[in-house]
Amino acid sequence: MSVSPDHLGPYPFTEADLRHDRLVHGVRHTLADYTRWRDGNPGAIAAHVDRYTEQLARMAASRRRLPRWLTPGRRRRDRRAQAAREATYFAVYDLAEVPAADDVDRLVQRAERELGRWQDLAREVERARDVAGVLSVLTARVPGLDRVPQPGWLAGRLERLHRILPEAVVRAGGMGKVVRTIAGVLAIGAYDVRSTEPATRREHLARILPGAYAYGAAYAIVDDTLHDLPGYLSPADRDHYHAMIASGLATGAPLDPAGLPDHPLADELLDLYDQLLTVYPFQAHRPLWHAAESMYLAQHRDAATAADRLAELYPDVFVKAGMSRVIANLLGRRSVPDGFYARCLNTIFLSQFKDDLADRAEDRAAGRVTPFTLDPALARDALHDLFGYDAYVCDQVYGGDETAREAFTWFGAVKLAVAVNAAPSGAARLPRDYHATAEMERFLRRAAGLGAVAARELDPADMRLKHTVGRSLRHRPQTTVDARTFVADRRAYLDDVVRAATPGGGGELDEIIAYALDGAGKRLRPALTLMLAESLGVPYPRIEPLLGAIELFHTASLVFDDLPAQDDATTRRGRPTVHLAHGEAGAQLAAIAMLSSGFGLLATLDRHHPPARVTAVIEYVGTVLGPRRLCQGQLLDLRLDRDAATEDILRMYRLKTSAMLEAALVPLMLLEGRPVAQTDALRRYADHAGTVFQLRDDLLDLTAAEAALGKDTGHDTGKANAVRTLGPDAARQLLAEHLAAAHTALAELSFDTALLAGVAEHFAHRRR
Repeated sequence: MSVSPDHLGPYPFTEADLRHDRLVHGVRHTLADYTRWRDGNPGAIAAHVDRYTEQLARMAASRRRLPRWLTPGRRRRDRRAQAAREATYFAVYDLAEVPAADDVDRLVQRAERELGRWQDLAREVERARDVAGVLSVLTARVPGLDRVPQPGWLAGRLERLHRILPEAVVRAGGMGKVVRTIAGVLAIGAYDVRSTEPATRREHLARILPGAYAYGAAYAIVDDTLHDLPGYLSPADRDHYHAMIASGLATGAPLDPAGLPDHPLADELLDLYDQLLTVYPFQAHRPLWHAAESMYLAQHRDAATAADRLAELYPDVFVKAGMSRVIANLLGRRSVPDGFYARCLNTIFLSQFKDDLADRAEDRAAGRVTPFTLDPALARDALHDLFGYDAYVCDQVYGGDETAREAFTWFGAVKLAVAVNAAPSGAARLPRDYHATAEMERFLRRAAGLGAVAARELDPADMRLKHTVGRSLRHRPQTTVDARTFVADRRAYLDDVVRAATPGGGGELDEIIAYALDGAGKRLRPALTLMLAESLGVPYPRIEPLLGAIELFHTASLVFDDLPAQDDATTRRGRPTVHLAHGEAGAQLAAIAMLSSGFGLLATLDRHHPPARVTAVIEYVGTVLGPRRLCQGQLLDLRLDRDAATEDILRMYRLKTSAMLEAALVPLMLLEGRPVAQTDALRRYADHAGTVFQLRDDLLDLTAAEAALGKDTGHDTGKANAVRTLGPDAARQLLAEHLAAAHTALAELSFDTALLAGVAEHFAHRRR
């Protein structure tokens, strides 16, 4: 559909306009029409803002102390009024339609029961503290969830997601957003089949559940992690994710995991995509896939571009916010009514303004660009547009309907009151930073007087659900986290520790050492030490010298391995090897400097540990790195030919690879004075896990591309290699045997070893 430039009114979006190019055209048309309407209707905007202020007065009145004999009846009426508002809010905001009176009554009957028990529900969720407990509470109380026939499946998926999400996302309440999204899609689905037989309702909810979960999980992975966590991914990894997601949403073709990070979030995204294709086949559900593509492209561009004017920012905010609710409806409903797209897109855009104001402090800290994180000099109209677009939607999209206006202003006032009270100077500062009319200033002062607690009590149920679940699941035992997530979460911390431990003399050697240490390595060896520290309850600061020394030792060994006299490698960690970048002599001296400095760091452990134990650690590490272990393993690697016996090859693996894993674990056991039997079990674990790592490395060397591994492949063609000697099938069987032996060794330990078990599993199945 084309709309002439002189067409007045918001763009009449239809299903055909979900394609990204058409969508952006319609959005720009609507924004231009809004500007025209705003500039010509200051009185309508002022009256709308006054309606907001009136709602605050009603909220305050509902909280005044009443005579004891009046309170019970008043409370019942207040609850029913709130339930009616909840029902109307759900219809307008989630379904983009003005509800009929009988639908409101039906929803109120259910909402009254839920609202009356909300405080109990909140306390139960808070006490649950894990996914299974939270879900069992919600399943019994939240509309939609109580009719899902696969609660066990959903619990399993949510528990896995809780383990693999970045710590920053979990602590920010990301699981609350996931559960709110799932519950929202299921509530939409339940409403869609409200007049059907119970069996039909259950069948419909069962069908849409995988899509509801996939949508909620994708929010946490794509929006909260890939877009909103700067530095969590390398630029190359971010580009791989983007290419994969954009291609899948545009074509529905199978996704190629090649080049993706070896991280559980990548595995989860691939699985979510397959789930969606199964329930919503690409050709049969093109509007859904167009909407998802448009939303993703707007998110990606918004995350990558630093807009410097509202005019540049608004279209992407409009698309990504509006498409979020369009997708929820296309997932949950069998069909959408006429006019749905125009109402939905505009409704969610005005809601996004309030979210951005409420989240401005968090968004600033994360570096996100929104209307309220731009320099106010560049966004003077942001506050005026927040109220103005609200009035525009009520007038132009909903035709002045009083039911819609009531929903917008009541819950809009609640959300803004919370936002204003989040910062002590919020109400006073906003009019100074942004263009505000007298009516807007009056509202802000009244909002500050209501108080944050009072406003929070009036939040709609979906927001209360998000906040409550987010708080309950904000913490997780670190030993339950996926091992790869644990490593990624601590990469920045370990980088800081290594940077502080890096030797320096102020000359050229500093540059070479920094080059060797700053590659795209995973810091796996010191991360192993941290995993053991979590299991033993050892505070990180007590072992930072050990962490730095372990990484120095490991990196020095790699520099030596890559030299022409040894492996003659050309790439390491995705870059030219140190000797190619800085010359052989410089590489050798840098490696020696790192080894020497590492031992110096170990000596400083006596600040937190008994000197005798520190001496034992230094003696132990010297043995591991010396002629009987690591150096002997490297010599065997150089000397053994391709016809070497399997026993000799495995011995070389243990001396060369397992030794460095052991060196990351045993020192902490010595420092903590753990029993000899436990230390020996951990040595056996390292022995078998290192062998698993090396067998998998050899398998990858035969099949993986150099770009995927980040280092040379094919260098082992003339050297001893278990895969070449035994054949791929026998090598895989041997790998499985050593993996089982690693788990057996961990079973002998008296502390939680889940993280170390996860590392061994990762070694066995890694893609790089």
